Amino acid sequence: ESVFSLEDPSPNRLGFELERVMRTLYRIDDFQQVYFVIDSLEALKDETLKDFGPIYDRLEGKDDIAIEAILPTDTVFTRGTQAYAAKGGRFAA
Repeated sequence: ESVFSLEDPSPNRLGFELERVMRTLYRIDDFQQVYFVIDSLEALKDETLKDFGPIYDRLEGKDDIAIEAILPTDTVFTRGTQAYAAKGGRFAA
């Protein structure tokens, strides 16, 4: 998945924003249609050390975000073609 996430033109690559990530649907059995970009592992660690209680409270009742969606508030590094998903992903003939 590393090669796909870094080099394939199919997925969107968006700036990491914790609440956006938490609301985004994802697949556990195939390559993703979106990957979230963060500056460093240290920055990711800092995000995971936050108190999630208030975050869960803010997210309660909010709709999920479709895996292929790009929101007006997103930082877009790459607008992917979504070709892999359109062909059926790993289940394509």
